[in-house]
Amino acid sequence: MEWKWVKPAAFVVLGFAAQRITQTVLDGFYARSGYPVPYYEGQLSFSADKLTGWYSTMQANGTLGIYWQTQFVDFAFIAATLLFFIALLSAVAQAFPAGTRGRRLARRMIWLGAAAPVFDVLENLLSFLMLPDPTTISPTIALLYSTAAALKFTCFIAVYLWAIIALPTAATLRRRA
Repeated sequence: MEWKWVKPAAFVVLGFAAQRITQTVLDGFYARSGYPVPYYEGQLSFSADKLTGWYSTMQANGTLGIYWQTQFVDFAFIAATLLFFIALLSAVAQAFPAGTRGRRLARRMIWLGAAAPVFDVLENLLSFLMLPDPTTISPTIALLYSTAAALKFTCFIAVYLWAIIALPTAATLRRRA
């Protein structure tokens, strides 16, 4: 979808600002929850035993409730990321000359930008299965949780790398055209 009346850069800036603001709020919740390791380490542990230990630590410290809240705040970050990624990848697509293979590929990459938030939602939903009884986390749920996180982070990296590579490529193609 293209909005001719608004410059794509405005959506990119709005999305980026929303993502940074929600990330800052989310980081504050993680800090207050006392999550014992960086969130990416916890999300990528692939270990029910490690997750049990970290969740039990928060439970013993009385901060597991804050971690529950963190999971809900994460949905705001997810929505902001969706906005930012779609805006960024749409701007990248528009940067390519019309009718080119680059623009067609760039439009397909928008789906990758939408996949990262979808995997993040899945990861959060799986955490809700683990949190009610953090002393007995299923190894299968832990594996699925970390797999969703790994796919989310993979999509994040791919989106950023694509934008870094595609924007200069699109600019070069426009100059040549």
